Amino acid sequence: MGSENRQYLERFFPIASFIAAIIGPKCEVVVHDISDPEHSIVFIENGYISGREVGDASTDLVLKILKSEAYHEEQYIANYKASGKFGQSFRSSTYYIKNDQNKLVGLLCLNIDVTHMEVAAEWVQHILQGGPNPYVMPAAAEKSKEEKQTTEYLQGNADDLLQHMISSVIGKLKIPPERLSSQEKIEVVRELNELGVFLLKGGVSQVASSLSISEPTVYRYLQKLK
Repeated sequence: MGSENRQYLERFFPIASFIAAIIGPKCEVVVHDISDPEHSIVFIENGYISGREVGDASTDLVLKILKSEAYHEEQYIANYKASGKFGQSFRSSTYYIKNDQNKLVGLLCLNIDVTHMEVAAEWVQHILQGGPNPYVMPAAAEKSKEEKQTTEYLQGNADDLLQHMISSVIGKLKIPPERLSSQEKIEVVRELNELGVFLLKGGVSQVASSLSISEPTVYRYLQKLK
């Protein structure tokens, strides 16, 4: 990371501490340096919540943001769901840190652990309704069924993150990887590419292993997709 970009990110370190102090110990606040996806976390408050620390990797959502470049049109994304490796549920938000040239240099992420809140809310709604049927909030009922919900998996280890992303995509097919046709494997590589898997150094190797193909074959598929 260049010294100029480092200065931009360091401005957000005290802001991250400030936010964590206000919201409390159930709020994790992270600053990511996007120039190094394998070790993107450069500052973190309350990292014990997700088990992550400085020097850990990006998340699946961070990689997707970098690949899609949606940050050109947006300043932030707010109030989406995330999950942790310990089974927690989070309400998360991400702010795009840009330099004077409007170039993305980092991310400020808030992850509020709402696991116990969800249990309490379910109990309260059960009492209010007087039965087993869950109460559906009006806002949720009005949402289009086709609306895509932003989600995130908070995992600090790059290898584990890769395996999680690859397994999520292959798992949807419900077919063993060795039985996939060449076209199906190309589609898997296409989806993983869109998710930003190949921004990580070990991406090609893990995808090749998971699909029972060679690394040159993965590169050949990527060339076809261009």
